[in-house]
Amino acid sequence: MKIKFRKHFYDYLVLLLGVFLAVAFTVVNSNNKTIVYFSTIGLSIFYFFWGIIHHLGEGSLRPKVALEYLLFSVLGCLIVIGLV
Repeated sequence: MKIKFRKHFYDYLVLLLGVFLAVAFTVVNSNNKTIVYFSTIGLSIFYFFWGIIHHLGEGSLRPKVALEYLLFSVLGCLIVIGLV
């Protein structure tokens, strides 16, 4: 696992940075529900495309993997928007 993490360090760094920026932007603008919605949707889209690009680079992109990223993106988005 240690070797795999080192191999994909920059992939996960981009993901972590994207999530951090989206969460920070959401917290700063927590009074405006519209911005929170768009930030959540933007993070979901980012996560989906990050997963596709990551697996394309790894050579392991399959329809099931793409569907999994799509479903988790939509589910996460719906949960957060439902809580707001």
